[in-house]
Amino acid sequence: MVINNNAKITSEFSENFISLYCHFLYKYFGRPLLRVKKFRRFFDKSIYNSKYESYLKKANLKMIPEEYFISIFLTIVGGLGLSIILTFFFLTINPLYAILVFYGGTILFMAIGLFFYNYPIIVAKSRGDEIDAAIVYLLPYLKILAQEISLTKMIEIIDDFLIYKEIKVEFNRITYYKDFLGYDIHSAIREAMQSCPSHELADLLNDMVTISNSGGNIYNYFDRKLSNLEKEIESIEKKNIETLLIYSQIYVVILLIAPLFYTVMSSILSLVNFSASGSSAAGGSDSMSSIILLLFFLPLAYIAFMMLIYYSKPLYSRLEPIEGDN
Repeated sequence: MVINNNAKITSEFSENFISLYCHFLYKYFGRPLLRVKKFRRFFDKSIYNSKYESYLKKANLKMIPEEYFISIFLTIVGGLGLSIILTFFFLTINPLYAILVFYGGTILFMAIGLFFYNYPIIVAKSRGDEIDAAIVYLLPYLKILAQEISLTKMIEIIDDFLIYKEIKVEFNRITYYKDFLGYDIHSAIREAMQSCPSHELADLLNDMVTISNSGGNIYNYFDRKLSNLEKEIESIEKKNIETLLIYSQIYVVILLIAPLFYTVMSSILSLVNFSASGSSAAGGSDSMSSIILLLFFLPLAYIAFMMLIYYSKPLYSRLEPIEGDN
């Protein structure tokens, strides 16, 4: 749980920082630069990619593609400019430093630009995985609601009920399109599907609209869907138990038996060396290596093993509710 909370805090911080960073660059540098006609033509032809809008929506980043791409461009150009300035500065001190600064700065800022370019794709993929995992908890309630109420009322209740962040965002979009933009429920769902990063949820919503339009029985659909999902979860849990059994054997051999065996053998060899030489100096290096093993390597190995166990669990079992809703 601590690992998951730390990951959540890091993710939120990175999203907020990148949004603020892009807004700042666009407002004070990008927008004035785009007013220059020659640069605007160059930007539209060589830099801007309108298809990227779908990635930004799926990543739930509150910015337009123009703002994001000009931020990437300014970051790379500004970084390269800074590298060149520092290179000339270090030329007066040491040419070797100047070469290192130039190539190091170029690689660094190109890597930052590449990271920015791929960031929405990575976030969208992560959101899609979380939504897929949350469907496990969504389907039982949809099945219960479908027995008594209409699709419109079902969406309203589910939107209020959901306690998992990413899937709640998608249902909030449906409510927004319906209540604020005046879409009917079917159009609102189809519009929200366009920016949904989860194929599972998009297929589920599409099936709901199709069945509702055709006058079919949504309850029977959810019943079949839930039955298939339960079989899939049973298979996943079985594989997870088998994986944990393998990990437990690795843990016993590498992190329990091996250190104990090493400590015992080191002690025996130290005694043999002491008896042969009549001095304790011969075992000094072995004692130091044992101390390093016990105080440094083993704690790190235990932490790494705990993280391995945690992240080997299925994602749906690692989801945490939105704070204040649990």
